[in-house]
Amino acid sequence: MKNAAAMINDAAGALVSLFKGLIVATVFAGILFSLPAGWGNGIDGLVNLVNAFMGGGLGGLLALLLLASFIK
Repeated sequence: MKNAAAMINDAAGALVSLFKGLIVATVFAGILFSLPAGWGNGIDGLVNLVNAFMGGGLGGLLALLLLASFIK
């Protein structure tokens, strides 16, 4: 019974990891490439992302710095 539960847990963990990876890849693709339905285009996507943070004033700048700190 422990073996079956461990196997189900491993399979569920693998599926969650797969979905997380797909979501991250989709977000980056939307920022970096021109995708259908207005998902984003190249450099304009990055510029718009940074402008969204900078338009938020000090709070936006702090959020951008926090996001950049997660890269390490």
